[in-house]
Amino acid sequence: MSKVNFLFGVHNHQPVGNFDFVFEEAYQRSYRPFLEMAAQRPWFRFTLHNSGCLWEWLKEHHREYLDLVKTLSDRGQAELWGGGFYEPILPAIPERDREGQLVMMSDFLEQEFGARPRGAWVAERVWEPSLPSTLTRAGIGLTALDDAHFKAAGLFDRDLKGCYLTEDQGHSLRVFPISQKLRYLVPFHDVDEVIGHLLNDHLPGDLAILADDGEKFGVWPGTHDHVYTNGWLNRFFDALEANRDRIETATFSQALGLGSPKGRIYLPTGSYAEMGEWVLEPEAESVYRELVDRLKHEGGYGRYGPFVRGGIWRNFFTKYPESNFIYRKMLQVSEKAAQAGPEARRELYRGQCNCGYWHGIFGGLYLPHLRAALYRHLIRAENLCPGPDENSGTERRDFDGDGRDEVLLSNEAMNLYLKPSWGGSVYEWDLRAKEVNLLDNLSRRPESYHRKIKEHRTGEDSGKSIHEMMAAKEEGLDRLLAYDPCPRMALADHLLEPGASLDGLRQARVPAYQGVLGTRWEERAPGAGGGAVALVGYYNDIVIEKTVRLGPGGAVGARYRWTNRGAETVELRPGVEFNLGLLSAGEGRHCASEDRELSTRRLDLPACDPGLSRLEVRDDYRGIKISFRLNEPWDLWRYPVETVSQSESGLERNYQCSCLVWTRVLRLEPGRGADLEISIEVRA
Repeated sequence: MSKVNFLFGVHNHQPVGNFDFVFEEAYQRSYRPFLEMAAQRPWFRFTLHNSGCLWEWLKEHHREYLDLVKTLSDRGQAELWGGGFYEPILPAIPERDREGQLVMMSDFLEQEFGARPRGAWVAERVWEPSLPSTLTRAGIGLTALDDAHFKAAGLFDRDLKGCYLTEDQGHSLRVFPISQKLRYLVPFHDVDEVIGHLLNDHLPGDLAILADDGEKFGVWPGTHDHVYTNGWLNRFFDALEANRDRIETATFSQALGLGSPKGRIYLPTGSYAEMGEWVLEPEAESVYRELVDRLKHEGGYGRYGPFVRGGIWRNFFTKYPESNFIYRKMLQVSEKAAQAGPEARRELYRGQCNCGYWHGIFGGLYLPHLRAALYRHLIRAENLCPGPDENSGTERRDFDGDGRDEVLLSNEAMNLYLKPSWGGSVYEWDLRAKEVNLLDNLSRRPESYHRKIKEHRTGEDSGKSIHEMMAAKEEGLDRLLAYDPCPRMALADHLLEPGASLDGLRQARVPAYQGVLGTRWEERAPGAGGGAVALVGYYNDIVIEKTVRLGPGGAVGARYRWTNRGAETVELRPGVEFNLGLLSAGEGRHCASEDRELSTRRLDLPACDPGLSRLEVRDDYRGIKISFRLNEPWDLWRYPVETVSQSESGLERNYQCSCLVWTRVLRLEPGRGADLEISIEVRA
């Protein structure tokens, strides 16, 4: 008798750079109990994908998990899937790295479990039509994608009960449509409702296809108690066993033997529907939500919804310039690693883990430790790939892909990436020995979910507390909603009104980046151990000259001159800003001055200290000291930059960087000028 064939896939992943305790908690609350319960039901066949990041951690900390997986694989109960080893967004990385990561995972699975995978998980189900060539060249023959991909290609629910054949340049791949209905039912609805859907919405011989995050079985808020303590998973297995005469579990590879593909299909670029919404800018996302809500209210979403689509994943590089900085760094390192050994390529691959490149319901890009991990592995890979001049000198090219050249000043100790188009501001400052980008941060920017906080603050939703509207980890998040006009960098220049204040700057109530420099610029001949960039800019009658020099070792110098070319005396307040990404402003991060005792040594509080010429910022956690010396006393304004972002457990604040602004009111008579020299030494 023919049965409904239930394909059950589980995808488990933790990002490169995530905290060890997060791995351990996920293992104890989800990965281990799920596998142990499945092992007690030998008839329950399923497909398992663990990312390489997770496999490496499990191999080091819980070898017993791999032993159990081997048992389930050997007895044909569990099919193991491959994928990009460090969970990259495959279309976003170079083709050589796509295949390299896929083959690395297949090699690992063969070495540990005795067989190469037939199927592969596509990270975040981000699909582009060229992927069949990539996957098949790496030895992969099948994958699974959201049914939204198939519906966008013109199929309907009735068509999504089997696999399809797609191809690129003659390279054929079988693709299975993952049911959104099943993703939303399991494990959040009653078991009887899930079984009812399997039996009532499928005919004998149909495939019912589920593949989703394993973290929903114990890691997501409230799911551990629901799935295990309250017995949902046990009841689910019992119900499947009771209906084995009508429902047969199978792996994806086993399903290939159940019949021919239903047809050929070409799937459009995309991911799951939520991803297309998250990638949009807030205004566009609001319009998108308005249309979706309207269709749902009018009852037309079920019919027209598949053709209402948001953006594509790559636009995160546009939405978040800091994501683009990491992406462009990765591409640059990939070019070098292509000619290097396997150690450099593995570090590159670690730097391609997708989680720190984007933001949705999880923290992602907003989490400093995830971004820091990407930079750490990319810089480490670069260190293993020395350039023709031992990574020293001056290079000018479009590093960040904005159509304008940047300048790289480099030596054996550090890399400085400057943007002449932004007045010679430095957007990346690599400490090569520490494998740290000193400017790794995220600017404050509007997000669509900030609107709800603002509505509560202005009384538009005064009948509810913010905790009723959305989960918030603390009160007062509305006070953090200030937005920066552009990314936060070092040697970023201000021309402020003489009466400007720290609070106004911190709350973005004054023009923070006026773009007064970079009108024209030229390179100077490299000096010992590095090079220099000279710029000149004009603001009304003020001429600003700026030179940035990388000296030997950890020395960086900046020289400024402001000259009044007008006929009247003017007062102005220049500001030279540094945004230091220290991972935290708390314990182990502090500052001090040889001039005198500061108003506070803490970096998690705003502070004004007038008349300083020396400052030392210490990151004891990473063993970094940054010393500033000025040729004369200037005022120092400083404050922590904190963002508000959503996560799976609610809205939260995240420290991004410590902002330091050297500032002073200058009174310039006609034809007169003022100079400032800043010497910076980084010891790491």
